[in-house]
Amino acid sequence: MLTRYCNQINRNFRYVLLGALALGLCLPAWASKKDDDYKAAQAAAAAGQNEDAMKLYCSVAKEDPGYKDAKQNCDNIKTELLKEEGRNEGRYSDGVKAFDAGDYDGAEQKFRNIRSGQYLADAQNYLNVKIPQARKDAAAKAAAAQNSNDAAMNAKFDQAVQAYTSNNFSAAQAQFGQISGKRQGDAQAYLNKIQQYNQAMQDGDNHANGKDYKSAIDGYTQAANIKSDGPGSPQNKISQMRSLMAAESTPTNNNPPPVNNNPPVNHVVAAIVEPSRPKLDVDKLMREAEAAKKKGDIGTAKGKYIAILAENSGNAAAKAGLDSLPKDSNAVASADADRLLANGIGEFYKGAYEDAEVHIKDYIELNGGKAALAYFYRAASKLTRYYLGGEKPDEKRLYSEAEADFRMAKKTPGFNPPEKMVSPKIIQVFKSTS
Repeated sequence: MLTRYCNQINRNFRYVLLGALALGLCLPAWASKKDDDYKAAQAAAAAGQNEDAMKLYCSVAKEDPGYKDAKQNCDNIKTELLKEEGRNEGRYSDGVKAFDAGDYDGAEQKFRNIRSGQYLADAQNYLNVKIPQARKDAAAKAAAAQNSNDAAMNAKFDQAVQAYTSNNFSAAQAQFGQISGKRQGDAQAYLNKIQQYNQAMQDGDNHANGKDYKSAIDGYTQAANIKSDGPGSPQNKISQMRSLMAAESTPTNNNPPPVNNNPPVNHVVAAIVEPSRPKLDVDKLMREAEAAKKKGDIGTAKGKYIAILAENSGNAAAKAGLDSLPKDSNAVASADADRLLANGIGEFYKGAYEDAEVHIKDYIELNGGKAALAYFYRAASKLTRYYLGGEKPDEKRLYSEAEADFRMAKKTPGFNPPEKMVSPKIIQVFKSTS
């Protein structure tokens, strides 16, 4: 009995010894793994890999809750990750809103700040797929819009060139001023030409009015070099100036000229259009025009702008003011505009028929108040050109246009033509036109 008991103790003792030996062998390996995991957690945290750091700290703390500060670090990082997840939710929401609004740079910034959590995969999808594709689509759309805009600008440019070619400088300026994009430089070149042309013609007119015919020729020549067939007919004016210079240099005889008790024709005509032609106060007229425009008195504003341009066709402020008025307004221009008609009628009596027709046409198109008189004198000018040209069949157009203008003049009740101021031949056509 005693022997059997002792044998049992011996066997148990061997098992205890073996267990103790195994425990002694395992303890160093277990301790080494904790150290390695802890160090790995520290490295992950330093690299900003908070999720990996949390997992390692929490694993160490689970195995040994008292091991260094593993449990505290586990809890701290877990709390911070929850906060970061909340911030990522806001970033993701803001990024989606920016993307939907077409702000791809803003969206990209928001999505790049999402570096972990449940929104990371979606944020990466926006960054790598959706935003690049959206930018590509936007670029294609912008290119299509640009092509469409270029086509529209080309069409508008062609219209402006056509207006320029047909001497409708006012319309050309308005259209060229609306050109943008690739044709803007070309449009500006035309605007510069128009400005230089108008200035040259104005210089020529100023010198002609001062009877400095040589300087007038220089001005008209500059205009002709820009557009030889431009409004105001610079070539014709050059010829007129040369004729006037030749007349001044022709010797006269000693016989006195016949006495003419009648006032000069152009003075009488001016009296028909407006009672007097005092010196124009441009600044005052401009102020009055602007004030009328602000009040919505389109007729008064229009008349005053036209009066300024009748005095100086190159006045940019008056042109801009006139162009700014509503294009669809049927307001009749105030009596100030009659200066333009007076200029046209005066040119008619000076023999500058094409100039007269241009200015009278402008007066009619701007809805001047004496439209009947304007139509009559434009018809008289065309008829005069027709008769002076030998009544050629290919000039019959002038005769037909004159009849059309006479019909327009007759539409005004009570209109009586200035019979004493034009050829009886012209009056005869006026009376026979129906």
